[in-house]
Amino acid sequence: MFFGMGSRYGVGTMFGYVGLGVVFGASVAFAGDWFAKDNLQPGHDPSMVRFEDGYALMSTNNNLQLWTSEDAYTWRDHRSTVSGVPQWAYTYAPKTEGIWAPDIFYMNGEYRVYYCVSEFGVRNSAIGYRSTTSIVPGSTGYGWKDHGHVFHTKQGTDSYNAIDADVVKDTEGNYWMAFGSFGLGIQLIKLDATTGYQASDDKTVYNIARRTSKESGGAEEGPSLIEHNGQYFLFTAWDKCCQQGANIEQTTYKTAYGRADKVTGPYKDRAGYSMASGGGTILLERYGRYVGPGGGEAFQDLNRVRFVHHYYDLNGDKYNHIHIRDVVFTEDNWAEMGQPFLGRYLSAEVEHGALTRAVSGDLAITRSNTASNGEYLAYVNTAGSKIRLPMNIMQAGDYLLRYRYANGGDAAATHKVTVNGKSQMVTLPPTGSWGTFPEKSVVMVPATLKRGGNFIELEPSPNGNFAELDRIDFLRVIRDTIPANGFDNGIRVRLTADDEFAIKDGGYAIFENVVTDSIVSTEVAIEVKSLTGGKLSICDGKKDGTVLSECELVAANEKSTTKGWTTVNCSNLKSLGGVKDFYLTASGVSGEVIVRNIVFASSSGEIVCNQSPCGDPISSSSVATSSSSGTTAIAPRAVRSDNTMAPVRKVYRDLKGRSFDKQIRYRVMF
Repeated sequence: MFFGMGSRYGVGTMFGYVGLGVVFGASVAFAGDWFAKDNLQPGHDPSMVRFEDGYALMSTNNNLQLWTSEDAYTWRDHRSTVSGVPQWAYTYAPKTEGIWAPDIFYMNGEYRVYYCVSEFGVRNSAIGYRSTTSIVPGSTGYGWKDHGHVFHTKQGTDSYNAIDADVVKDTEGNYWMAFGSFGLGIQLIKLDATTGYQASDDKTVYNIARRTSKESGGAEEGPSLIEHNGQYFLFTAWDKCCQQGANIEQTTYKTAYGRADKVTGPYKDRAGYSMASGGGTILLERYGRYVGPGGGEAFQDLNRVRFVHHYYDLNGDKYNHIHIRDVVFTEDNWAEMGQPFLGRYLSAEVEHGALTRAVSGDLAITRSNTASNGEYLAYVNTAGSKIRLPMNIMQAGDYLLRYRYANGGDAAATHKVTVNGKSQMVTLPPTGSWGTFPEKSVVMVPATLKRGGNFIELEPSPNGNFAELDRIDFLRVIRDTIPANGFDNGIRVRLTADDEFAIKDGGYAIFENVVTDSIVSTEVAIEVKSLTGGKLSICDGKKDGTVLSECELVAANEKSTTKGWTTVNCSNLKSLGGVKDFYLTASGVSGEVIVRNIVFASSSGEIVCNQSPCGDPISSSSVATSSSSGTTAIAPRAVRSDNTMAPVRKVYRDLKGRSFDKQIRYRVMF
């Protein structure tokens, strides 16, 4: 099995969908730019931390160079934060040539970066730390103070190595630091939260992971720990790192992990083997052009766990870049790797899935200028081959999977699509060519997704007809409510201990891919805990986009109060249509506003055309009946001279009594 795992998108095509009571009529615009592009952010052994207004990033061999970003996609370089190796470090590593492997962590009211100095190939190594109360250069409280030595090892004395520090907080509020590499592998010590040094009440050095096979040479380093649902996850890097440029093929770096009930271990892999005796489940290894994905760190984002790591681009410059992925947890709390973040949360580039090949050459990652991020999967041919896409979805409910494919054959292909264990067959009619993915080459697949980890599996059907795959976008079907805690990301927002959504003045939350065609009324309200003054706005596509509705948080707009929640009337929605990104923004508010739901007027049960021009309704005779063998599709029909298509209002009325379980949907190809 080969592992890899976001992206941008939109639509300029015309298509329709009936099964969930959703109609895309006329010229439909999709949110964002569907064609993703990797930003190729440089970095080696990266570490990230979330702060109120975005992210901070550091990496190896650049004197703690700091980068910040609002969106984890576009980065600002703030240059090095130190002028060179601090003088204290030469006591423990006299021949050190630089600062390695920083770990940024928010601890005891300040941001701390634990870093190491070492003599390459020997165990003369030490870990120190620096701190600042603000992570943003130029802001009040910004300024790094060096606190010197935390822990060290000495060649000939110690059997482990004091490099690659990583800090974790346990469920009781204690802090721990993992570190180490070759020899006895990964160690763990307890920290004093106040001083930042090793705790005085526990001086034990716990050995929590060790490679034992002779073939590996004990190659295990770069530990990262995180707690999730009361258990602890240890991620480590295995094998040979850092061969790039002309030597890139020598890099065999990969990422493995295990899980424990206590922070001190024992850590076991999914097969039950102890990481202290060579165990470890592989999460990431080389696939396609992505060589040596490792040296990573798990960190807690607003509403998800993420993993930042480096890789080397085989088909590009052959040097190091970083990817930021979601860690997606199964129902029984095991970790799988999600998509690299390419600017969008609700999309999946299938070439980054976990790929199981039934035969050599199947599921080939192939280049195309028309494919999102320039890559797609060809030769999706053989029964037994499988593409697994772990996805974190923040809002539970009904979705449409916009399934982008190419079928250059003469007959329809069929794929089996399984979402959280529930399977359906999807028919993929010919598109006219292979390896090209215009907006029209999509089908819409209904799915019910849960909040948190979702797992989508795609398999070719053994009917002898083939289709290539590019990407899947996840479109949220909204009828009357958007739960505020189902946001995808934002700034100056958080989830409270009660899982309630809170937003501060100047903040915004992103709700990607809202299918607006099922919102049939212009009335909108918002539920809040208290009226703080100021306003909340729903904006189109970006934080300063067109205001679709404004909600003044004043008593004059109060509609009702129930069990501590106040419903506030907002201005009527402006005309909607297609799929949009909603941005919920806050301005002029005092403190925090706790928000429960964005509420739209309930549907009357009939979808109406809310776009212009609407044209004439089509006949229901164009719609095939559903069957157990697979997807139903509406027959292709001509495009009007104004490049719009007639609405499906009448079709919806004819089909609205059919069950969602029968997977009624339709697709229009041109």
